[in-house]
Amino acid sequence: MLIAHITRRLPVDIVPFDNETLDGFLLKSQEIHKEAIQRALERYDKDIYCPIDRKRFVSIRLGERTILSSYGILRFKRRYYYDSFMEGYCYLLDNRLQIPKSKRMTNELTLGILDLASIMSYKEVGEHLSDYKEVGEHLSDEFAVSKYAVWKTINEALSETYFDIDMDRKDLKIHVQIDEKFIGMVGSTDKRGYYTLTTFAGKEPIGKSNRLRNKTVISSAKLCDLKNRLNEILVDRYKVSPDEEIFVSGDFATYIQNFGESIRCCKARYVPDRFHVHKTLKDTLPNVYVDDHSLNDDGFRNHLIKELVEIDDDNARKLKNIPIRNPESFGPYLDREYLGCSQEGQNSRIYAPRFGKYANRFPPSAIEKPSPIREARAMNAKVILVHRHREIPEPIDVSISQPYEDIAKYVLDTREMKFETMKMFNAIKYGRL
Repeated sequence: MLIAHITRRLPVDIVPFDNETLDGFLLKSQEIHKEAIQRALERYDKDIYCPIDRKRFVSIRLGERTILSSYGILRFKRRYYYDSFMEGYCYLLDNRLQIPKSKRMTNELTLGILDLASIMSYKEVGEHLSDYKEVGEHLSDEFAVSKYAVWKTINEALSETYFDIDMDRKDLKIHVQIDEKFIGMVGSTDKRGYYTLTTFAGKEPIGKSNRLRNKTVISSAKLCDLKNRLNEILVDRYKVSPDEEIFVSGDFATYIQNFGESIRCCKARYVPDRFHVHKTLKDTLPNVYVDDHSLNDDGFRNHLIKELVEIDDDNARKLKNIPIRNPESFGPYLDREYLGCSQEGQNSRIYAPRFGKYANRFPPSAIEKPSPIREARAMNAKVILVHRHREIPEPIDVSISQPYEDIAKYVLDTREMKFETMKMFNAIKYGRL
């Protein structure tokens, strides 16, 4: 309903003046659209007021609200009511639009801050918003967003990824690929591990590359949280069965090799990432030709283990131990259902420069805040944003009228009264007075 109001009342007769630049015309158009939105909000408030029960909702005053949005500063007036049914005060427009009390920014602007915080520092985010969103010089001071305001917005924001499309993967094999990035943290000279994970089923060619189908991307600073979320996703989104087997791939890290043990909803098989296997062998044994078939030959595999024993390299030692523990580790390379996994490609495409080797430092409490926004964009999913300290108000049902209250009635027993008193009350009762 609100969108309809805004759309209907947007001005269509905006024309540039003579000698007006394109930038000036765009700024003027944005200002006019902002004013149209403010008028639409006030009209919406009036539309709410007209049909409501005036005995239940008593209009107290018109109160102005100021909120920052991608259109600039929105200022609009709406009615403040006393709800005699709920015995409390409220702004029905705020309640209808689900605006928490004292919220200073719209959700779409908060999401923009979260997204920008993944590629630039908090100070730069505030400066970028002020420069990019201001609709005139007179608003630049009012719309300035400080470094502290950006930090507070990010620290108090909570987001949840929402998938509105059910997945139909049919019989496609599920792949899980994992990697770990080390990110600089505020107040520490050491980098902190941050885990990223992509689950997919199927690929499709897009030009010279491939695109993962049925993709879900998640990340966490805590490995146990990542494991719990993956189990929920496999059950709720991918509908796995207990006897189904999935592939878990990554580099040679111990936590990746043992990751399948934490998958409780189905069977999991660790497969060394083909990219890391071939790269490690190329770097350490450049004169040895290796392909997927030779890796699955017992004789060649035993020869490879002996060669790797002599090499003083951490990846070579880890790779040597993989076929010793499980000779069938490279078997999926010959399986047409195994599509190959390398999370590095997802990391470089989805996660922003601040997650890179020379990234800006993150506060420990905010490390996971920007990631869901970029992940949702990669998955074409929606993000539901809530506020840690400002709950969305419960919807008020304005259709409920003020309940009818019976007037209290009292029955007097006149039998014990004196005669004159009883005579007077009987006269009142029967209408003779």
